[in-house]
Amino acid sequence: IAKIRRDTGLVGNGSIVEEAAVDSWCDFSANQLELPACVWFYPVAGYMPFQKPAYEKAKADLSKALAILDAHLEEKTYLVNDQITLADITVASALVYPMKLVCDKEYLKPFGNVVRWFNSCVEQSEFKAVIGAVTPCKKEIKAAGHS
Repeated sequence: IAKIRRDTGLVGNGSIVEEAAVDSWCDFSANQLELPACVWFYPVAGYMPFQKPAYEKAKADLSKALAILDAHLEEKTYLVNDQITLADITVASALVYPMKLVCDKEYLKPFGNVVRWFNSCVEQSEFKAVIGAVTPCKKEIKAAGHS
């Protein structure tokens, strides 16, 4: 649907390179962020039982993905160009619940660029209209059964 209205800039500036970059970040979100993020916060939300090995792997895998994202954002405001694209919307949306529930300041310390970028995204009025205010996690919420 975003490609129908190319004048919005949601898929880049019209170049095939930027459109491919948007697609790439959407794939990154689906393949590298969503699975570990969900495995980590789903037990907290009561969607699945807590399993320590899965919890530990999810945290480690999410760290790897956030490190990639952080390096990319080193000198960038947004993922693809100088405005929010579908890439930013997709990746930020995948991180909303982890950032609210389980990714505390200590965990996020190595990912300052991600935190800056994420806050920039969720502070946009268009984000707030859909997801409301995002209060960052102060302390990781532990799932039932987590010792």
